[in-house]
Amino acid sequence: MNCKEHYLPELELGTGQVREALQAILYTILFVRSPGPVSPRDVECEAFQFLTYPRIASMASSPSNLSYDVDQKVNESIQCFLKKLSQIGPELLSGGLTLSFFERRKTQQLFGLVSNEEQVVWEQWHLRIVVNNTPRPLSDDCASLIERER
Repeated sequence: MNCKEHYLPELELGTGQVREALQAILYTILFVRSPGPVSPRDVECEAFQFLTYPRIASMASSPSNLSYDVDQKVNESIQCFLKKLSQIGPELLSGGLTLSFFERRKTQQLFGLVSNEEQVVWEQWHLRIVVNNTPRPLSDDCASLIERER
C-alpha cells in the first residue's frame, strides 16, 4: 500500500504558543481524516487571535468516550514532544512530530499456525517546530513593536 506523506511548513513559535498550536493542527487533521460521521466542537485559541479549530465532539457510531480517548492521546503526544525538544541555539529548541494513520492487518505465517498483526501506514503528516524562548520586549518604542510582531 502506498503511503501519502504531507510535510507542513516549519513553524517558529513562542514558548507559550506551542501547546495550543499543536492542538489546533492535530485536532484539525484528526477531524478532517475521521473515518465516519462526527460532530464538530469549535475551540477558540487563546494564544492566537481570531483562530478557531474543530475538535471531535462525538461519533454517531462509537461509544461516547471516543472524544476523551482522542483528547488523551493528543495531550500525551504533545507532552512527549515537549519533553524531547532539542537545543539548536542559545534561545531556540527544535523538534518534530509525525501523525500516522495506519491499517491493522493480520498475517498468517508458518502454514497458518502463527498469526501476526502488522500496522500498514497509509498516510503521514510531518510537523517541524522551532520554539523561540527569547523574551518578548514590553516597551512601546518602534523596535519593540516590530520585534513583537515578528
